[in-house]
Amino acid sequence: MSDNLRRYRAIRDALIQGYPGQPTGTIVRHLTTLAALISGIVGGKSTQLPHIATKVPDSQKPESRVKRFARWLDNERILEELGSEYEWNRKLG
Repeated sequence: MSDNLRRYRAIRDALIQGYPGQPTGTIVRHLTTLAALISGIVGGKSTQLPHIATKVPDSQKPESRVKRFARWLDNERILEELGSEYEWNRKLG
């Protein structure tokens, strides 16, 4: 298993475990994308989307990942949903 995949899975599992209750549907998708972003930032040692996209272990092309991340970051509703429901201090602080 590659380091990128191992890192991504550890981050994803920690985010899902820290979520109050059992996340389903859209929330799981949001947490998965957030885990990919965090993993890419750590692995790529950069916050530029093209660098992040090359360090995310999935079957999509890096250009597709860049577009997905850009759409996700521009969507204010996602950040509000996760921010209002997620217990950030429980895992991160």
